Amino acid sequence: MNKLYLGDNLDILRNIKDESVDLICTDPPFNSGSENMDYLSVSATKNEEFTNIWTWDKTAEDARVDIEERSASCKIYKALNKCLSGYDMMLSNAVTGNKGAMRAYLTFMGPRLVEMYRVLSKSGSIYLHSDPTASHYIKVLMDAIWNHNNRKKSSSFKNEIVWYYRSPSRASKKYRKMHDIILFYTKTENYVFDTPKPIYENQLYIRDKVKDLIDKKPIRSQDDKGKFKRIRTRIDDAFLRDVWDDIGNLPLMVAERLGYPTQKPSLLYTRMIETSSKEGDMVLDPFSGCGTTLDAAQALKRKWIGIDSSIVAMDVIEHRLKDKYDLKLSEDYEIVGIPTNLKEVQELATQETKQKILSNWAATRLNLAPTKNADNNSDATLWSLRDKKREDVRIVVEVKVGKPSPDQVRQLQKFIENDTADIIILITLEPVTSEMHKIADNVEEFKYKGLSFPRLQFWQITDKFFEDPESIYDELKIPGKLRFKPTKKGDRLFPDIQFDSDMK
Repeated sequence: MNKLYLGDNLDILRNIKDESVDLICTDPPFNSGSENMDYLSVSATKNEEFTNIWTWDKTAEDARVDIEERSASCKIYKALNKCLSGYDMMLSNAVTGNKGAMRAYLTFMGPRLVEMYRVLSKSGSIYLHSDPTASHYIKVLMDAIWNHNNRKKSSSFKNEIVWYYRSPSRASKKYRKMHDIILFYTKTENYVFDTPKPIYENQLYIRDKVKDLIDKKPIRSQDDKGKFKRIRTRIDDAFLRDVWDDIGNLPLMVAERLGYPTQKPSLLYTRMIETSSKEGDMVLDPFSGCGTTLDAAQALKRKWIGIDSSIVAMDVIEHRLKDKYDLKLSEDYEIVGIPTNLKEVQELATQETKQKILSNWAATRLNLAPTKNADNNSDATLWSLRDKKREDVRIVVEVKVGKPSPDQVRQLQKFIENDTADIIILITLEPVTSEMHKIADNVEEFKYKGLSFPRLQFWQITDKFFEDPESIYDELKIPGKLRFKPTKKGDRLFPDIQFDSDMK
């Protein structure tokens, strides 16, 4: 069965069998680091904030020590350790004040690349998407890992593919950024490679891009054998070159766009999957994001595994697979790492490191999407309704473990007092006290479009929710409809987030 995993992809990769994956297509985080590890982020961070996210801290130091220890008994880790040792010397004082950002990022990526290499089958390939500010560092890491046996003739690196697209960015004292890099490596010389197809022959393109124009513009003509006639243009042979300029970035209003900030076009990953795998092959994306690789794999009848550390990504993928392919969770695919009953919720609650997962899971059950932090001095996240007409409603959601207390409610009132939130939802596993209800009743109601809503609300997670998820709507009162429903064509599963146009 196809699988989605929520959690740290390094731990999950280490539990995947050797050489069990035929193709890896992935877009690792670069502009996001610790935010991505926070089980919530959608990589909406600006480039200039990179050094504030990836830092050489204790987590990075521990990861570096782990790599060194593994190198004593593993040839691949030994090769990685030697490569990172060079980076240690080069990057430790390379840029004043960068706090080891690039060094920390490469320490993060190194062991994950080792595990990706391990799980690739002998005929397998990998396409790794990066932006030009990091791709050269990553390429050196991959060279060290893919050629750890010190073969005289290196043959695992195949192409540095340039994905060219138009960008609305305005350059200041530099040229405009209009391309990303995709590194193409294979495990051995015995790898799958079917000649790529031109865009106008791609069934996904015909389905999603051309069918709406049939009445306005004729589709490319075909000969008597049903083959498309070749019309030579500037980009007509892009599918044969290592510069792909026939697949553009996703326009803001295109139906495929989900509003996910780093979303890439499906056609980009369709080309990789069609070229480097066969029907029934296993495709892996360890940084699955909003599920573009999984979408393309499903359309092309491949098996797939997706991994992401964001509960929001899981939510978006679940909607995407339902809306496009009518896939049903637990019947057509499995999600591992998300609670499915009260016992699993309670287990998450007892693990301090996973309480953030629980909090974000609970918020997404309310059909909410994250916007930004409620304030600069709090870990609380500000959520909004996944409803275009009501996205301006600001909601703070917090899960409290253990016996709830009035002090917890009073602490949450600050978001109302400083006008950073319109509605506060406190989620508990135990009953709320009468005193807490009394505090909430004394708070002035939220007025919205002629209606009134309680500003402080409570939801206790019980077995009833898992038996009847809609029971939650009897406990909470929020503007609009909370119920999950398939999106209409063109509806976005995730709200637009403002981000620097130079980001990947």
